[in-house]
Amino acid sequence: MKRPLKKLFFYALGALITITVILVILDDIVMPYYVSGKIYTVPNVVGLNKNVAITKLKELNLNPIIQSARYDEKYSKDEVIFQKPFAGTLVKANRRIYLTISGGEPQIQMPLLVNKSLRDAKITLERIGLKLGKVDSVTSELPVNTIVEQQYPEGKSLSKGDSVNVKISIGPNLGMIRVPNILGKSLEEAARILKQNSLKVGKTTYIYSSTLLPNTVVDQQPSESTLVSVGDSVNVVLTQSKVNDPN
Repeated sequence: MKRPLKKLFFYALGALITITVILVILDDIVMPYYVSGKIYTVPNVVGLNKNVAITKLKELNLNPIIQSARYDEKYSKDEVIFQKPFAGTLVKANRRIYLTISGGEPQIQMPLLVNKSLRDAKITLERIGLKLGKVDSVTSELPVNTIVEQQYPEGKSLSKGDSVNVKISIGPNLGMIRVPNILGKSLEEAARILKQNSLKVGKTTYIYSSTLLPNTVVDQQPSESTLVSVGDSVNVVLTQSKVNDPN
């Protein structure tokens, strides 16, 4: 009982394949000869510049369509790397011929260089096929030799071998200094630290604390690392052991 069913299955499969082949032949070869209108043979335009290919197809009353572009190392930028229908296919006038064009070299996404050292930025660029270009120096709050600005924004598409100009920090302007951290220090120690940095204690205010020793710095303005001029004052908030008793 199983053998006849198996044989019937193969007969049906064979018939289906035969019908499919016949339909393909009718559609691509036989039918074009019986349809009204002149029949054209699709030329081979693979490897041609897209403009040349378009002109050649239009001269044969065909309708070239740029379908997509992609990188292919075998073809130069704007050359046709694929066509459909294929060369030699018989088609009617105004048949659409879809073309895939070479986009040239693959695009490279610009990385983020800001806050990197100049050495790290150079290595990052060379690793992905880009080059470090002109380096300008500017004053900045960032540490010396740190990238503060890059020519192209992160994510911009660049070609392999492109150069990227950057600006690096040479530190703050002369006469400027960063405020040190004096939180948790006693007033006496905070004053000593500020003096070492050419700064001084400014306005003092007090808050009550039952846990910290009196005259402990619990807040400072400007805050740590802020750039200020040499000789500026730093206001502090100090603790006191009794309410409204600064002593």
